[in-house]
Amino acid sequence: MLGKIIQNPLVGRQIKNMAQRRRTTPKIPSNQFVIELKNFYMGLSPLAHLDSLTQKGNEGHASTMTDCDILNGYIAQGPGLANLTNGTQVGAVKELIKFILDVPTSNNTTYGIGTTKLFEISSTTVTNDGTYPHTITNCTDGSSVAYLLGNGYYFYNKSSGGDIGKIIFGSPDDFDDDWGSTTPTGKASLQKAPHPVAVKEDLMAFGNGQYLGVYIADTNTLAPTKLDFGNNCEVDDVIFHANYWYIAVNGGITGTNRSIGQIYLYDGAATESILADETGVGFQKIGFLYVLDGIDKVTYKDLSSTGGYNIGYILGRQIKKLASFTGTLPTFAQKTLYQHTILFLSSGSLWSFGAVSPDLPAQVSQITDGGYATCGALAAPFGTPMVASTDNTNYRLAKFSGYTTTTAWKSIVIPTASGYLLGYIDNITVSTNSLGANARMDLVIEADQATRTSNSKSITTTGKMRHIFDTFGLGEVSDFRVALSASNGSTSNVVKIRNIIIKGHWCSSG
Repeated sequence: MLGKIIQNPLVGRQIKNMAQRRRTTPKIPSNQFVIELKNFYMGLSPLAHLDSLTQKGNEGHASTMTDCDILNGYIAQGPGLANLTNGTQVGAVKELIKFILDVPTSNNTTYGIGTTKLFEISSTTVTNDGTYPHTITNCTDGSSVAYLLGNGYYFYNKSSGGDIGKIIFGSPDDFDDDWGSTTPTGKASLQKAPHPVAVKEDLMAFGNGQYLGVYIADTNTLAPTKLDFGNNCEVDDVIFHANYWYIAVNGGITGTNRSIGQIYLYDGAATESILADETGVGFQKIGFLYVLDGIDKVTYKDLSSTGGYNIGYILGRQIKKLASFTGTLPTFAQKTLYQHTILFLSSGSLWSFGAVSPDLPAQVSQITDGGYATCGALAAPFGTPMVASTDNTNYRLAKFSGYTTTTAWKSIVIPTASGYLLGYIDNITVSTNSLGANARMDLVIEADQATRTSNSKSITTTGKMRHIFDTFGLGEVSDFRVALSASNGSTSNVVKIRNIIIKGHWCSSG
């Protein structure tokens, strides 16, 4: 908890040094307080998803944040977005891109699928050359793309049922849009459903409504209904890890009803029709599966809890909750790796979970905006995340570039009332990086359960690193939190808050 002091045992010279410091460091008078906010890599408070005025947390936790990058321990502006060349409706992107293959198929080339088209994408450009974007015959809803043994495959739905197309790489590329229903042994149409897909050596496993489908490239054999999970069930993600296929299945009546989420393990050879094991999350809906550092992570939603979107990990036959977030449940197409954390989409915003270093605790934070209100695919095949979005008229595919000015961060609420005494904030010192031209964040104090707001103070001035403020115009306060905003900031020169020191004293409430 904030303000708790823990002393470690000291021996030898350390004790002597400690005694010297006691003689030279002035004591804080008994009616004064000093609070330091730091270690901002902690991210959001464990209860921030339930209470925006939470007091739960430590000196680095936030009660709320918007578009804020705290991964390196500072409070900094989140990444901005820049459209790829041809990355809007003026160029090649005239529909929402639903899925982007998160690995390149060749140097600086990957593929995405939209509502009706297949896209070729580089780190800077969406190809617009007559071959791409490719209009997929009968496609009404693109689902996913896979790369297996030098070949590309794209999954999509039609007005009735679904299919798999195949990219025949060449100069130019050619396309077999109905390959799955016409070519391989076991050819068949797919269910009209989401089609998450994963690959391993010569195998491809994919969701097909209530079924898991399997394709074996060596024998050119397709088994679209290899495993049957039953009526009212749907495969919503599949990954391969540690010689098993992990299959996320949600069961129950569609709509706003409760789902029963199960994660099944299936032997890596994919030859049997028997499952190896299963893990249940109970009456909760699964979003996506993701492997990070050899640990299988899962997002899921508890319909009985407000803001109950969770991320956890699979431990045997259990799901261990790690953190919660707000918004919506991300899908298999809305996850990627960023600075050694899992980056995912929720309600049009990008979130991060994890830690950039094993020496830091895992955090959850809302790092930047996804663009337009409705987001589609999220991926980082070339290292820099890119995200697709639409407002139903305009479309874009954009990547991280520069800094956003929509950043806002608020500390947890800090109580200052003690019996008949209330707190009075005398001054605040903010330490930053050496600020560039036009770099700026503004600071206010929100007092008494955020019902009163102080005068605004500007953290700015080129080259400045230490910023001292007083005269907040609040008088006595029963509690407060520090609130920061970059709305007047720069998109090219970032502000990084290293720590915030609040000095005050207690006085009679009268």
